[in-house]
Amino acid sequence: MNSDQPSIKHTCIDGQKILFPSQEDWESLRLNAFIDEMPLAVLDLLWSALEFTQKYPELHLGLGTLSIRKKKWVPYIFVEIESNFQRVHLETLTCNSCNWRGKTANPMLIDPYCGDGINQDHFTLMRTAERYPVLPCPSCGNRLPRHPIWLEY
Repeated sequence: MNSDQPSIKHTCIDGQKILFPSQEDWESLRLNAFIDEMPLAVLDLLWSALEFTQKYPELHLGLGTLSIRKKKWVPYIFVEIESNFQRVHLETLTCNSCNWRGKTANPMLIDPYCGDGINQDHFTLMRTAERYPVLPCPSCGNRLPRHPIWLEY
């Protein structure tokens, strides 16, 4: 697949070129996981992450390159919040008070901030994400572990 196809949305997030393929493009990529002759990486996680993010309109799965030397497209997950695309790591948390368990989005892990073209220090980008409120447990209202800015509903 060619990244110049009009169905693939190109966006620059934190200086990094991110591709957002259309639904039809994702279906084609399942059969041939290459864009611009570069493979999609971590396929075992990519497809489950895509299925999950497609359930929620505020979650987006994009593709970016990790480095100039490593010619691979890696997935990045974003939460659209306050008209911004915030890089996040999806994780499953359990409330220590009521045992609610669900997927959450945490912007405080370094992995989503690694990639070719990112124009700021990783820790600066994470500190910027601190402006978003940490969400409480949706069941009991108590504080969840870690730093969730989005909760599965």
